[in-house]
Parts: sequence; C-alpha cells; structure tokens
Amino acid sequence: MEMESIADENHRTNLGNDHLSSRTFYNFLPSKRKVVLTATQTVVLFFLYASLYGILGEGALPGSEIFALLLLSVSAHIAGKLVSLVKLPPLIGMLIVGFLFRNLPFIPYYQDISIIWATALRAAAFVVILLKAGLGLDAEKLKSLRRIVFQLAFSPCIVETIVLGVSSHFLLNLPWAWAIMLGFVISAVSPAVVVPGLLSLQERSFGIRKGIPTLVIAAASVDDILAITGFTIMLSISLSAGDSLWVTILKGFLEPIGGLLYGVLFGSLFWLIPDSTSSSVGFAGMFLSKRLGVAGLGPMACLVLAFVASLGWKKDPQHLEQIERIIGVMWIILQPFLFSLIGAEVSVQNLQSNLGSTVLALLIGFTFRIITAAFASYGGGFNLKERLFIAVAWFPKATVQILTGAVLSIIMTAPIGAALIALLGPLLLSQDKPEQEDATEMDTTKNEYRNVN
Repeated sequence: MEMESIADENHRTNLGNDHLSSRTFYNFLPSKRKVVLTATQTVVLFFLYASLYGILGEGALPGSEIFALLLLSVSAHIAGKLVSLVKLPPLIGMLIVGFLFRNLPFIPYYQDISIIWATALRAAAFVVILLKAGLGLDAEKLKSLRRIVFQLAFSPCIVETIVLGVSSHFLLNLPWAWAIMLGFVISAVSPAVVVPGLLSLQERSFGIRKGIPTLVIAAASVDDILAITGFTIMLSISLSAGDSLWVTILKGFLEPIGGLLYGVLFGSLFWLIPDSTSSSVGFAGMFLSKRLGVAGLGPMACLVLAFVASLGWKKDPQHLEQIERIIGVMWIILQPFLFSLIGAEVSVQNLQSNLGSTVLALLIGFTFRIITAAFASYGGGFNLKERLFIAVAWFPKATVQILTGAVLSIIMTAPIGAALIALLGPLLLSQDKPEQEDATEMDTTKNEYRNVN
C-alpha cells in the first residue's frame, strides 16, 4: 500500500510538472488576439505600400527614401514584437534594428534617409509622448507632490550637467562652455522610455496611492524641457557675445513660460470643443516653435495642453478613452521610427575615437544622477523601495541634440532602464486599489454596518 501511494504521488507530481512546463511554454506563445492583430497590421502595411507605389511609381521602389523608411519601420516593428515575447520592452529590438541598418554593409538603404525626415519623425514621436504624459497626470497627486516634482526635475539634471561638464573637460579636453553644453545634451531623461513604462504601471495600479507614476512622468517631462533650455543658453554663450547673449538667455527662460500659456489657452479651449484635434495643436506647437527659433516652447506646450484638456475631458470618460486610443495608435506608428532612427545614429567607426574616455565620463555622470534622484525624492512620504525605484526610473537617457556621445548614452541606458522599470516596478511598488474602488468598498462597509445594526 505504501509503495502504491508513493507511486501515485510521483505520478501526480509528474503530471503537475508536465502541466507547469506546458503552461510555461504556452506563456511564451502569442495569444490569438496578438496573432490576429499582427496579421492585420501586415495586411495594412502591404496595401499601404501598394498604394504608395501606385501614387509614386519608382519613387517607392528600393533606392527611394519612402522605401528605406518603410523597410526600417517594418523591421523595427517586427523586432520589437519578437523582443516583447520574452517580456522585454520592444524598444530594445528597435534600437538593435536601427544599429544594424546603419552598420551592416549589405543593407545599403540608410543613406537614402534624409536628415529632415529623420528629425521630423523623432520630433513627432516626442510630441505623442508628451501628449500621453499630459493625459496620464493625476491633478490631485501633482498638486500634493509639486515640491518633489520640482526637486526631481531640476536637481538630478543640474548635478549631472555639472559633473559631466567637469568630467568631459578633463577627460575629453573640451572647453568649459562646450563641456557644460555637452552636459545638458546628455543629462535629459528619456520620456519615450519613462512615460510608457510608468503609464503601464499606473494602468496596473502600481504606486498610484502615493502618486509615483504622476511624479516621475511630470518630473521627466520638465527635466527634458530644462535640458533643452540649458543647451540653448550654453550654445549661445559658446557662439555669441555682448547684448545678444543676454537676450538669448532671457529668451531661453521665457520660452517654457510661453509654452505654458499656449498649453493653458488651447487646453481650456478643448473643454468647449471636445474633439480629437488636440494632437494637431500639439504638433503645430512643436514644429512652429522650432521654425520660429523658440524650441523650448514646444515641449512645454504639448505637455500642458494635454494635461489641461484632460481636466475637462475626464468629465466624459468615454471621450477621454477615445482620445487616448487615438494617441495610442499614433504611438504604435511612430515608436519604430523613433527608436530605430536613434539606433541608426550609432556608427561603429565614429565610436572608435575617445570611446573609453567618453564611457567613463558618462558613467560618472550616471552615478551622480541616480544618487541625486534618490535624495531628491526625500520628503514625499516614500519608503526606501519606492525611492530606489524613482532613482532607477531616472536611468534611461534621451538627447536634445544628436551627437556621438549623446547617442552612446542612449544605447547604454535606454534598454537597461526600460527593462528595469518593467521588472522592478511590480517588485518595489505596492499594487494599490484605485481610489474609486476604495470609496466603493467604504460605502459598502458602511451599508453593511447599518444593516447589522
């Protein structure tokens, strides 16, 4: 009897292991919905290219800019899907595709992409990210955490800029003005990495009780605006002198204020005209500000526009959901362009000069930035694990100017930072119930108490 029971138990264990292994296997298989969605996207791309060929003829064949951009986008999208199967952020695959597109000798299409289109597509993706960020902000949490937002937006950026300026002056022999300018170039946080990662955590209710997603999203957006303003001012100091210098410095400080007024004005207007044209107003603000020489206005305008408009749209949740869906589709389209074009900026030949000194300077700056970010979150009522997560969320880098060192910083930090946000968020942040659910549970408890009495 004892032998039979042992045999039965072993049989059940084997069945359990088989079930576990099969379940683990199926976890890596795409769902039916994802398969259908991917097939639909493939069909749409095929007919899109057929339409472009019908319109442009040879202008859409290999050797044209249209073909090169479409090939890059499709390849990056596929690579992103493959990487996501192993629970890693899609941007990792997209960066790799862009890097290969630039550096593999048997792919001759990178030279067909003009700097105008590459810059425009990156800027368009930046607009969508800022709109997503503005829509994802919680007004009440933002109000209560405004001091921490200020600390987190300014302190790490300024500290890293100074540290990178000193490091690059001595390690790379740059003049002081150019060294500080390089510090502002590299010190920007990447909203393209931080915002989607934090919005994903917010949708799953991680850290929402203390407003951590709102804190990081708002601070990261302001951090980027600060880096753009600092870069503009330092560039003027490096190239100008006399009265025009002070005019440029004053303009650099006034540009974000102009963006704030632009966003408040048009965001309030969308309370009265509740349609989906807010994205076009955001694109206009970004591209017109660059054309008019007030580049610091555009990012602030997009962020504030979406945030102010959402205050009115939240009274109609269905309309807000529709707006978010439209912007989500735009992000799906533009994301492969953004990260693949960033990856394509990395040339193996260009990285060969001063590579060791550049990496050392970047590592020194990263270290001081993360430490400063951890201290900057002090006073917000966060525990040690939450402050650690906030510091990690400050790891992914962006750039306000495409330079070899700046792109290297993105390649070093964006994939790792995106993976850390996705993996450490559920481990370090508490999964809170939305406040509406808490209120509903409280009302239910009160009713039950009354019934009992």
